[in-house]
Amino acid sequence: MLHLYPGKVRGLHYHPHFVEYLLFVEGEGVLITKDDADDPDCKEEFIHVSRGVCTRTPAGVMHAVHAISSLTFIAMLTKPWDTCNPPLVQVEPLPHTLERG
Repeated sequence: MLHLYPGKVRGLHYHPHFVEYLLFVEGEGVLITKDDADDPDCKEEFIHVSRGVCTRTPAGVMHAVHAISSLTFIAMLTKPWDTCNPPLVQVEPLPHTLERG
């Protein structure tokens, strides 16, 4: 179980060896995904998340979670974390904003 305070971000990273499901149990946030950081034509997706929402992030897809309010969620993986080398790869932040212009 993970908890983020309002305004905090978890990520930007990807998992090379497993699919990650996130079940949001409290609060509100935005899941940001991007398939390919090196492709300028590959658009980011912004997915509003709140209590009861379950998301699926395929292996290799970069993602981050931005907490709008206090946010609690459960991460479920399709392979054991300890059997993956590496289980997580950090990447440079993507230039984006969550503010409406």
